[in-house]
Amino acid sequence: MDLQPRTWRYRDHIRHITDGDWRAMYDDAGVPLRGIDGKQGVRDIKADGSAIGCDFVRMQPGSRFPLHTHDGDHELYIITGGGFVHIDGRDIAVTAGHMIHIPAEYPHGVWVAAEAKVALVFAAAGHPHRHVNSTQRMTVITESRSVPDRTHPAPEHHGTETDHP
Repeated sequence: MDLQPRTWRYRDHIRHITDGDWRAMYDDAGVPLRGIDGKQGVRDIKADGSAIGCDFVRMQPGSRFPLHTHDGDHELYIITGGGFVHIDGRDIAVTAGHMIHIPAEYPHGVWVAAEAKVALVFAAAGHPHRHVNSTQRMTVITESRSVPDRTHPAPEHHGTETDHP
């Protein structure tokens, strides 16, 4: 493979959460995700031609991503607020400062309890990267499994999840 040198560009490779506009996010059928919007972060094309990047996502109280997968692994870093990541059949409480790795093949979803006082804001980094408003960003799981609809109070959270393999 002939590797071409890449150029670091300030306007493309550094972003603050206050930069740019929040945009609606969509599922893979083009349906807007109610109460969820995203903001372009940083992105580049790797030497192998694939994209890598990180965007900001904001979820209002009562909002949820449907159960879905991605083309590649990704990480979420929680900036503000709190919510839950539904993965491997369980809801894991996350708050500001948590980081979670999600393998591509694991169906998962993120949700915020309706009674939450503030929005959940996180950075979502992944490879391959899809733009924040792309309908190709995720593949919704249409089986009967889904992220629970949380119109009732959220499960209690008592500290940090500590079970390790």
